[in-house]
Amino acid sequence: MFTVVALAEEGAGHNGHEQITFIGDWLPRLINFAIIATVVVYFTRKPIRDIFKNRSIEIAKVMQESKEARERAMFDLAEMERKVKDLEVEMQRMIRDAQTRGEKDKHALIEEGRKVVQDIQLQVKQSIEMEVRKAKGALATEASLLSINLAEGRIKESISSNDHERIVRDYISKVGGKG
Repeated sequence: MFTVVALAEEGAGHNGHEQITFIGDWLPRLINFAIIATVVVYFTRKPIRDIFKNRSIEIAKVMQESKEARERAMFDLAEMERKVKDLEVEMQRMIRDAQTRGEKDKHALIEEGRKVVQDIQLQVKQSIEMEVRKAKGALATEASLLSINLAEGRIKESISSNDHERIVRDYISKVGGKG
């Protein structure tokens, strides 16, 4: 305001009419503005201060909640990472156990297969030996029968009726002599 008055006085030396217009026009406007501004500031300073204070409290509260939520999220993340690591360790252990069981089962199946093969080979060998014995027995029987038939045929050809009678008498005398 002092600046306005000082400018008005400086201008008064040049033209007196301009001074009246400036003071007459602008001075009441400036006074009205100052009064309205003072009234507005007087009546709105407490609500505005409360608004800014409440807003600051809300911002602090939101920041605290955000900090707590971040801490919970970090804790939950660490917990999840620990669980994932535990699951990875458990999964690796399960894979190793499954591989070990698989190897044991594989070796057991191979051993069982070998035993079955040996049993089959033994049975086949025994069957072959039995069949060979049967065949040898059949061949021996057949050879004996053939030999008997051959001998009978030769005897029949080489025996005369005198020889035949002599054999029957010798037989009767041997059988009769024992009885």
